[in-house]
Amino acid sequence: MADISEFIKKYSEYKTTFKVTSYDDNNGVHLCSDETQENINFDAIIESKYPESHDYRPKSFDSIYINNDDVYCIEFKNEKKPDKKNIEDKLIDGKQELDKMFISLNIQKNNYKFIFCVVYNKSAPISERYKRGIQNYTIEMYLKKHQENNLVDDIITEDVNFFTKQFRKKIGNDLKCE
Repeated sequence: MADISEFIKKYSEYKTTFKVTSYDDNNGVHLCSDETQENINFDAIIESKYPESHDYRPKSFDSIYINNDDVYCIEFKNEKKPDKKNIEDKLIDGKQELDKMFISLNIQKNNYKFIFCVVYNKSAPISERYKRGIQNYTIEMYLKKHQENNLVDDIITEDVNFFTKQFRKKIGNDLKCE
């Protein structure tokens, strides 16, 4: 059996920064400005694996960050009211594609903990955030069924500031995000 280092080696050309993977091209905004922590641009892997956009291309989350046995599958959202079905599709399709990659590399996925993170901007005043559908955990609760059916081990939906604090707490590295 191989370990996660085989995945990192195979997809090393997709290593990038959170500044790149958190970029919202619709609004020209980076949700995270950090250029110190490497992660893997999972969207770019899927785009290269399925180059014909008019054919079927599975949805995918933006980024993969690996810390020891924890695999963080991260989706950045800079929308007023994200579509929870779209986020769910990114979780399901993305995790299925990731599982296929692990199988092709002979990596035992049960040796790893998969955490799906939805990281959103915190631009709205706190009194208005409930309208966005994230702050009141509607998206997190909607996605929890995928934790219960063991597609992923944990689901976190938090704003960029919380993500930055948790990154420091769990990983021990500073992450520079706005």
